[in-house]
Amino acid sequence: MESDSSSWLDVPAVRLTLLILVVFLFNFGLFFILNFLAPIVTGLIVGFLISRIRDGVAVSFFGTVLSYCVVFLISEWFLGFTTPLIDVAVAVLIMGGLGAGGGLIGSFISLRTRG
Repeated sequence: MESDSSSWLDVPAVRLTLLILVVFLFNFGLFFILNFLAPIVTGLIVGFLISRIRDGVAVSFFGTVLSYCVVFLISEWFLGFTTPLIDVAVAVLIMGGLGAGGGLIGSFISLRTRG
């Protein structure tokens, strides 16, 4: 007798969406402690957990970009929106690139250690 208990967590799209949320929250929490290194550390951890290079890079990038959009929007709100929008957008993309690099390294380490 086979159990037919299918869960939403068995769907890859749901897992990747939840991991993007994890990256978002992890980056938001670590930003005030690690500042510049937060996306790299978060990407390393999530990339290691995913252990697929393409998914690790994509999840780390999108989660980091979403997180830093919120962080920089709040920062600009407190500063009175004095920085040009293009500068903020480039800063968000730079942080996303750092997160993607961390996801790449974390996925690569995971693949090497798991065989």
